[in-house]
Amino acid sequence: MSIASPAILADEIGKFMNHLFGLKVSAAKIKPEEPVHPPAAVAIYTDGNDAVRGQIACDLRSVAILGAALTQIPMGVVADSLQSGELSANLRANAYEVFNISVNLFFYRPSRRVVLSEVRFEQDAVMPEWQSSWKPDAFQINIERYGSGHLQMIHCG
Repeated sequence: MSIASPAILADEIGKFMNHLFGLKVSAAKIKPEEPVHPPAAVAIYTDGNDAVRGQIACDLRSVAILGAALTQIPMGVVADSLQSGELSANLRANAYEVFNISVNLFFYRPSRRVVLSEVRFEQDAVMPEWQSSWKPDAFQINIERYGSGHLQMIHCG
């Protein structure tokens, strides 16, 4: 029996983020890239045996707006991060919290507890070596007042 998380629907991501941020969020499924280039953040989720069970990869714009939306950081901070190519400390901390809460987007059998293992940012944002059993789903997310970005969820079997 497979323990892989089933693919998530774009509407579910939009609703999840809408509740998380208190802002209007829409998500649309797009063609997945293998992997996101260049990733600015990679969140890795593992089970109790330290096996990778899921990942979320984002480009710089996406991770910046996710971090900003969590605590309503002004768009100017996002613009500064995009211009410099580096996330500010508060965007990085907020993005980490968004990824931590996003563990709820991965659905596994109740006997499989999945947790956020680590988040790799910017130059360290390297995805584990791609496995043929991994299934990517990519989404264009649009967050009210912050704009849109690319997010990829990888379900690992």
